[in-house]
Amino acid sequence: MIQETSHAGWKRNVRLQNKTAELIITLDVGPRIFRYAHLGGPNVFIEMPEQLGRSGEKEWMIRGGHRFWTAPEADHSYEPDNGPVEWKKLGETGVEIIQPASKTYGLQKILKVQLLDHDVVRVTHRLVNTGSKPLELSPWALSVMAPGGTALIPQPRLDLHPSEFPEGRETKPHDFLPNREMILWPFTNLTDGRYVFSEHFLRVSHHPKKPATKIGLKFRGGWVGYQNGEYVFAKHIPYHPALPHPDLGANFELFTNVAILELESLAPAVPVAPGALTEHVEHWVLRRVPGSLSDEAAAVDFFKSLPLVG
Repeated sequence: MIQETSHAGWKRNVRLQNKTAELIITLDVGPRIFRYAHLGGPNVFIEMPEQLGRSGEKEWMIRGGHRFWTAPEADHSYEPDNGPVEWKKLGETGVEIIQPASKTYGLQKILKVQLLDHDVVRVTHRLVNTGSKPLELSPWALSVMAPGGTALIPQPRLDLHPSEFPEGRETKPHDFLPNREMILWPFTNLTDGRYVFSEHFLRVSHHPKKPATKIGLKFRGGWVGYQNGEYVFAKHIPYHPALPHPDLGANFELFTNVAILELESLAPAVPVAPGALTEHVEHWVLRRVPGSLSDEAAAVDFFKSLPLVG
């Protein structure tokens, strides 16, 4: 079902619903996917109460939800998205949200949202160069999660150093090479208690009293997750190993401060010619789980159960 509806003080929103879940996308401002939830359940995204139902502000507003930015982070990232957007149906399961072209930066953002089989959501971030010069920016997709949860980021398989291999195990050249790349910011403190490594995961928890921290990864693991109470939001991160990416090569970033935790994916840093476009696709799943994914085996099983997408 696709219909216009009022929500959170905005008169114009579009709602996508199936038998399990709903998405609400604002039309008075945006493009923003403001709500993603099981029917009758809590929003996985944060909602900033003091910024709801408003529009037309001169400065950029975080508001909440899932937003479409441009990387690397600079003034263009913070161009306000406080005005109305247009929309059209894509069959019976999707919509396209069209933001007016930016006169300042020579670009236009278009968001396609589709409810697929097996409760998978496909979100396509389309960046169009409406200017006269190559566009040196990348689509950047940021899901602003409700506070109080823990992110789970799968890690490559741990192994022994080749000098410790059991007798009879063959040593291969790649056994000596690194298999993880992490990018850190000046305000990243890995000892502040929010970062916890286990055999299979890096877990990062939201904390209501600790300052901003951020990490970036060259992430090859596919899905990342965020558990908040009995719900787990999972997001598939695209990986293009042959192409350069912003921020020293990151295709996944996590930012958290006292209010929020963001799961972010970044498209390759490839110039977009005038009149051309680039697309960046995420897939989402929302599941209700019976227990905590702090249990290592339960977390491994959860990620194994997620669908193959591409």
